[in-house]
Amino acid sequence: MKYAFVDTCRTGWGVERLCAALGVSRSGYYAWRAVPESRRTRENRALLTRIQAVHTEHREAYGAIKTWRVLRAQGVACGRHRVARLRRAHGIEARRRRRFRGGVQESGREFHGGSQRGGLGVCLGRFDRYSR
Repeated sequence: MKYAFVDTCRTGWGVERLCAALGVSRSGYYAWRAVPESRRTRENRALLTRIQAVHTEHREAYGAIKTWRVLRAQGVACGRHRVARLRRAHGIEARRRRRFRGGVQESGREFHGGSQRGGLGVCLGRFDRYSR
């Protein structure tokens, strides 16, 4: 993690100064840079592009499980938890739909409560179903 920070900030501050501030050796930083990227990291990057494509293709409505099912149907070998982890790490979230809430609409008319308001038969200026 410290080496990645040094790598991103090295142009502005210099490697020697950053390594001294973070308490790591310069040789360790350069050895870290020389190590090639792992196969799993390359596969994760390729899988992430597929996940993002599915996400936009389905109007950002699919969550991790549906995305995983689509990828599996396309022939991509990956696990459900791996898809969920990559989505979470890169901030890919499904757009949530508003829940349908049917009910009484307030129209501003008077409501003469009979059986619906406990048989009181009172005249209300506005019907509000949550007031008691």
